Amino acid sequence: MSKYAGMNNAEITSGQCAKILFLFALGSAALILPTSVTAIAKQDGWISMLLAGPFNYFVLIALLALADRFPNLSLAQYSEKVLGVWGGKIVTLLYIFFFLLLSALVLRNISDFLNLSVLPLTPEWFIDSTFMIVIIYGVFLGIETIARTGEILFSWGMLVIVIVIFSLFNQFDFHNFEPFLYAGWERPVKGVFPILGFPIGEFVFITMIFPLVREKDRKKLRKSLKLSAALITFISILITVFLVGVMGVDEASRSPFAVYDMAKNINIEEILVRVEILVAMVWIGTVFMKLALCVYVLTVITAQMLKLSTYRTLVVPYAVIIVPLSLIVYRNVAHAKEFAMGVWTVYSLFQGFVLPTFLLVIAIIRGKRDNSDGRFPEVKQQGKGGAANQKTSDDAGEMLEKEPAQA
Repeated sequence: MSKYAGMNNAEITSGQCAKILFLFALGSAALILPTSVTAIAKQDGWISMLLAGPFNYFVLIALLALADRFPNLSLAQYSEKVLGVWGGKIVTLLYIFFFLLLSALVLRNISDFLNLSVLPLTPEWFIDSTFMIVIIYGVFLGIETIARTGEILFSWGMLVIVIVIFSLFNQFDFHNFEPFLYAGWERPVKGVFPILGFPIGEFVFITMIFPLVREKDRKKLRKSLKLSAALITFISILITVFLVGVMGVDEASRSPFAVYDMAKNINIEEILVRVEILVAMVWIGTVFMKLALCVYVLTVITAQMLKLSTYRTLVVPYAVIIVPLSLIVYRNVAHAKEFAMGVWTVYSLFQGFVLPTFLLVIAIIRGKRDNSDGRFPEVKQQGKGGAANQKTSDDAGEMLEKEPAQA
């Protein structure tokens, strides 16, 4: 394969785009979010997940409407079309900071999990650095490789979820859900709040992926994303139901990684045990997908703002920034919870829903549409053979010029 293959531009299918969205949502949220929701809504946490379901697609509606108006442009490019050059660059800078912070938070999530559950004596900086090396390699390979990896992880992830759910049926207790709506609808509605920012507000990353979907598949894109949003809602409800039904509200609310701890309860006749390692492997895989997508979007959006010919030159510099930033982004788990509940939801919703909706409204008022191609310039490969052929043709040209002169 040529070293230039897939260097900048690539194409993915609508199905791969939908699976990317699902894995991004499942990412760090699958292990952390049910605990936060259960702490607020108690045994009615699954209702909060159900109420948040429609918002999965409502946010995508604004992003898809922008994609309809600017089908081949990314958010960084059509921001300049809608708001002008300087207004667009300001919006792009806001998203650069957003994805930089999000990348650091996702990396910190994985180091916290491994440090608390699997590798307690390993320094966090070593875990972050090692994980980031794999991310750098994945982002260098491009979106096609990331999407194909996502297809593999999607299949394995669904298989592990089915195994875990069926293995926990014998420990499920319906009494853990009593009393139903003991505080009315207030707690379930409040439980929706953290879900809106994490991960729904973060779905804005998909605006950088839409232009990469094959043109012949774009008619299927909306349907594929609907199915993905529905699956995200279903899996979220299922995980929360089993979390409360197996562990109970008190234990589920205290555990920082309740889903992982829930999988530790699996024990079928002393034969099927220690299944939590499968949960850990799948979760690490989905976090890899989320972080790879964040870094990819971060580098691409920066390269497009700076009018660079490729995003690859920015991957390593950003990785050098993300690793130390992940170590200082919050002090401990308690601080992280306070930040997530008090700050991140509002910030994420602004970046992921309010700002894109604002761009859409301005684009509609100004009647802005653009079908121009926003891809990076193609890299023309000139190998040794090409150089030799060029040299041969030059020599032949010189000989033809000399012959008439001698005649």
